[in-house]
Amino acid sequence: MKYKANILLVDDNVSLTRTLSLILGRKGYEVNTAETGFEAIDLIKEKPYDIIFMDIKMPVMDGVETFKKIKKIRSDAVVMMMTAYSVDDLVQEVMQEGAYGIIYKPLDINKVVGIIEEVTKIKNIT
Repeated sequence: MKYKANILLVDDNVSLTRTLSLILGRKGYEVNTAETGFEAIDLIKEKPYDIIFMDIKMPVMDGVETFKKIKKIRSDAVVMMMTAYSVDDLVQEVMQEGAYGIIYKPLDINKVVGIIEEVTKIKNIT
């Protein structure tokens, strides 16, 4: 079987991560989820992910702070930020820190899969 990307979904919206995890799992991707930045950091310490989709606005530790901590652990991490809000200051900050990009909610699954395929080509994952 052809290798497909390992994906981490980080969002405090459990319904979103469950649904997206189910859809991506059916497409053959290995998917893990985290509800908090702290949980995501613990998972990232255990395993390298090909791509991380992370919400910018989360309680306690937002996506920007989480992203900065992830980059210290795995400097080569590919992190795609997600948001449903107009948070231009946070988007600008995280992009300056080196995030792969930003995707707006509600998520378009075809766009999500397109991003995954783009990253797998860049990282030469087959």
